[in-house]
Amino acid sequence: MIRKVSLAIVLLLLCAVITQGMPTSRREHCLCRGKDISSIGIHRIAQVEYHRPSASCGREELIVTLKRNGSKKCLDINLEQGRIIKEAIMRKR
Repeated sequence: MIRKVSLAIVLLLLCAVITQGMPTSRREHCLCRGKDISSIGIHRIAQVEYHRPSASCGREELIVTLKRNGSKKCLDINLEQGRIIKEAIMRKR
């Protein structure tokens, strides 16, 4: 009886060790979903947020908040305007 209980405890501990490093979800939880915009007029931007790759999202994201209605748009970081804004943010830090 004691062997069965100790075997069950050892198996539970092994399962806990194995599942500890497993990701909880296969999907990324990025803020930018769908198509990123290629450019936007600088005079229309109220705020810019840059997010580095993290455990929840494996890509860089550049989010701009518009002055007019406060909506947020994702700017393509691989195009010219996105690269320029990212470089400016990195210089400030």
